[in-house]
Amino acid sequence: MKVATAVLATCSMLAVAPVSGFQIGQRSALSPRGLSVRAPSTTSTITVNSRVSCDKNYYFPQSTTSSLYAASDDNGGSEEGMFNGVEINPTYLIPYVGFLLFGLYMTSTEAAGASQLILEKFIADPLNPGVNEIFATVFNLIGLVGIPLACIIMPSAKGQKFPAPPFLIASAAVGYGAVGPYVMTRKPVPSVTKDDLGWVTKNILENKAFNWFMVIVAMSTLFTTGLLNALASDFSGTVQGYWDIFSSTAIAGVSSVDFAILCVTAASLIPEDLERRGMTDKSKASLVAVSTLLLPMIGATIYCALRPPLPLSDDQ
Repeated sequence: MKVATAVLATCSMLAVAPVSGFQIGQRSALSPRGLSVRAPSTTSTITVNSRVSCDKNYYFPQSTTSSLYAASDDNGGSEEGMFNGVEINPTYLIPYVGFLLFGLYMTSTEAAGASQLILEKFIADPLNPGVNEIFATVFNLIGLVGIPLACIIMPSAKGQKFPAPPFLIASAAVGYGAVGPYVMTRKPVPSVTKDDLGWVTKNILENKAFNWFMVIVAMSTLFTTGLLNALASDFSGTVQGYWDIFSSTAIAGVSSVDFAILCVTAASLIPEDLERRGMTDKSKASLVAVSTLLLPMIGATIYCALRPPLPLSDDQ
């Protein structure tokens, strides 16, 4: 009886002791799994699992301890959390942080109502808002850049930690603010076959007719916004006008930086996409990726239309 009393006293001290920096396992001392105390910063685990018999048959059963980071189920298994095993790629994290900081700076320094005035012009006439033609083109293309990104990303979306479609759809409204978290957590997938693809990816995003249609839509913005005419008639004035609106309004500055990051992101994923399609020459793949930046966003759509098809099966 004295031994049982001593064990109970020990458990009482553990129960009332400070637990700052520690987390208690899911099972209590009276449960079939025992009591575990684990410090998150170390791998050591303290377990009270002694089996002590007494006159009244009180005992603490022997057990294994449950992990702090994997929830134990009733059968002793584990349930993986949504963020368990997530790795952040700094290549995409750094521009994401920079983009957020730049947006904060621009919104805090622009004149009151400057961005709202420009936005109202786009709402009234999206193709001819009466603003600088370069920015009008950027603003129209940024809503379309999610489509070539989807064509490049979706073949490797299966098995990723997070589903790609919500991030790609949201990119039409918030650009890299939505795509950034996905690309910084995805893992490269160098081998994919058509059999691995979902219906939308296989029949739409990999469809050459759809790809060429997007090339036409993207190219048309150069004409509908008046950009080509503006550059031909007054190149320096058009460029200077773009710089003025870029540096003075948040909507122009942030949208332009967002557009640039999205285009570079698409280009950075092209070598991996080409590897899935059988191109083993990394230098050539990198050259193809860089060439898409000569015509921002439009180059990515042209790439999707011209890229080789995926193999039908692993044997091909």
